[in-house]
Amino acid sequence: MKIKFVHLNVWGNGVIFNKAVNFLVKQRADIVNLQEVYDGHDPKLSPGFRGLDIFRKRLGLDYFFYAPTVNVKREGAWVLEGTAIFSRWPIVCSVTSFYAKPYDNQYPGGFKNLPNKPRALQQAIVDLGKNKLLNVFNTHGVWGLDGQDNANRLRMSQFIISQIKGQKKVILSGDFNVNEGTRSINNINKHLVNVFKGERQSSFNMKRKPVDSGYKSAVVDFVFTGKDIKVLKHQMPDVDVSDHYPLVCVFDV
Repeated sequence: MKIKFVHLNVWGNGVIFNKAVNFLVKQRADIVNLQEVYDGHDPKLSPGFRGLDIFRKRLGLDYFFYAPTVNVKREGAWVLEGTAIFSRWPIVCSVTSFYAKPYDNQYPGGFKNLPNKPRALQQAIVDLGKNKLLNVFNTHGVWGLDGQDNANRLRMSQFIISQIKGQKKVILSGDFNVNEGTRSINNINKHLVNVFKGERQSSFNMKRKPVDSGYKSAVVDFVFTGKDIKVLKHQMPDVDVSDHYPLVCVFDV
């Protein structure tokens, strides 16, 4: 059974959010993993801060699972922010597991608070029919001033491993906020297939980042699969839809 899968940190508060939406709509994916998704409802808010409603209306996918990690003030209103999984098929079970700080209902925001922002792993069990289940995981990892290992990132990777270990038909993606080649990512490599392993110099859209910055050599967005899933196609389109590049895959599950 072939499925099309797309991963993207949508840069929910970015100035090009509508371009991200249009890109995702055109992909006509079967399963979509997103980070930095806001769930505001005031029509006066910028589109990015009403992202969940917009994705629900436009992606053409009937099933979704939203995992807010914080409630934060944006444009004068309290708005939920988190990660989201959208699916063409029913989600029969969903779990949110926090591995770095619990949910914060009054998160202060601001650059200085990013290292202590709550972080969680989403798991959605998708019923593909004919007694076939798919375990889809999604995360937005521990932030830091660099992309190297630290205690919290290593703890994140070990927690993720504890959740995926022994599971069948696993797809895991996320903006892990830690570089390829670190112990944190190599730990996960031991258990899953790193679909884009060694292929990229950066997963950031440098049109939206300072030219002379570490982002140009930072690979932090990943798609992993279980060994019982066959990767038919994978690409990182060079499109200006976020400050990250999307990852697009076709799998045989």
